[in-house]
Amino acid sequence: MNEVIKGFFLLATCSACSLKILSLKFNILDLERLFAHMHDAEFKPLSLEEQRIFLNARQLSHTTRNSYGAVSVCALTTLLLTQCIIDNTQLPLDTYDPFQGERGSFGFCFMYVNHCCALSSACFINIAFDSLCCSIFIFIRCQLDIFALRLQSIGKSLNSEVATDAEMLQQLKHCIHYHKRIIELTSDIEAIVYKPISVQIFCSVLVLTANFYSMSQSTGETLLLLKMFIYQSCMLLQIFIICYFAGEITERSYGLPHDLYKSNWVGAHRTNQRLLLMLMLRLDLPLRIKTLNSSHSFDLMLFSSGLQPELWPKFFIIACKVMSEHHEITSIFYKYQVWYFNFLGVWQVPRHATRCQRWLHQLRFCLILGIVAIMLLFFAIRVLANIDQLNVILEVFFMFATEVSCMSKLLSIKLRNRQHARLIEAMHSSCFRPGSKKEALIFRNGAERSIKWRNFYAYTSLLAASLILVMQWFVDNNALPLSMYEPCNLLSSGCYYGLYFYQVMSLMPTCWLNIAFDSIASSLLYFLETQLAMLASHLENLGTAVTDEDNLRIARELRNCCIHYARIFQLKDLIDGFIKVPGSVQMLCSVLVLVSNFYAISIRTKETAFMIMMASYQFVMLLQIFIICYSADEMSYQSAMLSHSLYSSDWTSWNKSNRKLALLMMLRFSEPLHMHTLNHSQCFNSTTFSSIVNCSYSYFALLKRVNS
Repeated sequence: MNEVIKGFFLLATCSACSLKILSLKFNILDLERLFAHMHDAEFKPLSLEEQRIFLNARQLSHTTRNSYGAVSVCALTTLLLTQCIIDNTQLPLDTYDPFQGERGSFGFCFMYVNHCCALSSACFINIAFDSLCCSIFIFIRCQLDIFALRLQSIGKSLNSEVATDAEMLQQLKHCIHYHKRIIELTSDIEAIVYKPISVQIFCSVLVLTANFYSMSQSTGETLLLLKMFIYQSCMLLQIFIICYFAGEITERSYGLPHDLYKSNWVGAHRTNQRLLLMLMLRLDLPLRIKTLNSSHSFDLMLFSSGLQPELWPKFFIIACKVMSEHHEITSIFYKYQVWYFNFLGVWQVPRHATRCQRWLHQLRFCLILGIVAIMLLFFAIRVLANIDQLNVILEVFFMFATEVSCMSKLLSIKLRNRQHARLIEAMHSSCFRPGSKKEALIFRNGAERSIKWRNFYAYTSLLAASLILVMQWFVDNNALPLSMYEPCNLLSSGCYYGLYFYQVMSLMPTCWLNIAFDSIASSLLYFLETQLAMLASHLENLGTAVTDEDNLRIARELRNCCIHYARIFQLKDLIDGFIKVPGSVQMLCSVLVLVSNFYAISIRTKETAFMIMMASYQFVMLLQIFIICYSADEMSYQSAMLSHSLYSSDWTSWNKSNRKLALLMMLRFSEPLHMHTLNHSQCFNSTTFSSIVNCSYSYFALLKRVNS
């Protein structure tokens, strides 16, 4: 364990540094465009007060860069030099040494130079990347300060104390345009930096944990403690400066409505007051730099909590969409899963099916239902026969709970197969068809993401099931892979191979059932997210109203958007009915499985094969609930952004009735969509996933303590 902990701080640091290099390499063109936008005329200070704010921000950026660079170089020097004082026969870093050379040999000198060059390069890359991110965040904060000054000066002219209505209207339009440019710049920055920074924070948690453990084991070694303390301070500073300056953007944007309230709005014309009201409503939604988990942003709360965001895969595909492709792309979200449901006999029988086909359909359902029921019966008999032996009960529960969730999925799909068939028909409705190339790209992107998650989950699940079934043969070929009731004596070869074959034939169909249900649940949520993203794109591109015909067109499109949102809400209810019951049962069973797996791993730490098998199964169980919670969280986040998308349109040029309708829509969009569990106060999201993991570990710790 000590050797693993020593190597972790280096592995995590190098992983984060490598991702930063790749991120800069792949986003070099976006960075160049970003730097070009930062030099646009809209972001240049105009008055003396704005120039003072700009100069102070530049000085803060220089100070932050120099201070962070000095601390990082100090930590680098300490790491490389203190090893010579502590033990000059060892290398500075605990890595694999292919030469195994003694001090003074060529191999030792080569590895020492390699360590120095590699660690120095990583150090200066971290300094450059982290200080660049901080400087960009400081630039955004500076623009928000300038924007606040301009908000306070609305209604005031240079020549007189009170501006005319026409001058005030121009000031409002200029501020709205300036605010949109700040939002666009923040969005561009977020798209470039949020992945490497999120991984950096995750790796920093590993580094801090490893360092704290190493410091606790080296209390008597002063120089080693000094080295670890300086490196620990550097890692804390690395994530603190990013979280602090990113949080400053959110903190400053919270004060913008108050700055607008300070303007001379009391004597303004009613039209200008309405514009002020809509601007203030938009300013209530603060700017933030999100993490990989969209429900969290970079701020001091994230720094203090040490959250562990998950890696979100994103794939961008360029394709021209024609109407004939809609059915094909929509079927990507579900076709293989529905085929397997049909194979099991739980999906609705087609109307044109013959009597023989219907009979075979029911026969297949009875067969899979009998397989799962017999497995549950054997597991229950095993538990009742060993009710006083905790270890045996937990060995049974790690698969018993999984089969309970499979039974709930089977019955739920079978009993509600008509509603689920209507869900598939609704997905093929023409109202959900992309209306432009941009919407087609969004739609195809959602389909590709669902495919990637489905395949990844299928491969990991099949690997875990194969390890459970096959590894037992090599570890102990006198025992069965699953702990369940044995109706005959295993010493008989016929009985042993028969039960072994039965467990294989029983476990694999249920494994495929889990893959089909969990992946289709995630895919349906991705389909819902793509529909919301397409609606957001349409709202952003409603256009400018110059003539009365333009206002009529915009009014018609706004009403169509309201109708389309109602259809999306109805589709969401159908998806909610598909996921709610089996998903809630799955969460409960996952807690039982995780607790039993934690306990089994803790008491059999010396069995390598068993540890590999249980670790893979544990990962699949976590992934099983994560993919649903993650996709539901993405859907909720996309629905919450509809209000911002409508605000991003050119609504300042619309007439009074269109602006009023837009205001009503923004009020409706302010409440995002959620996928509820059986407990209506709880939703499928990342918070629920975290609570499941925390609850499982708490029950395991309690069980371990009571049993000991």
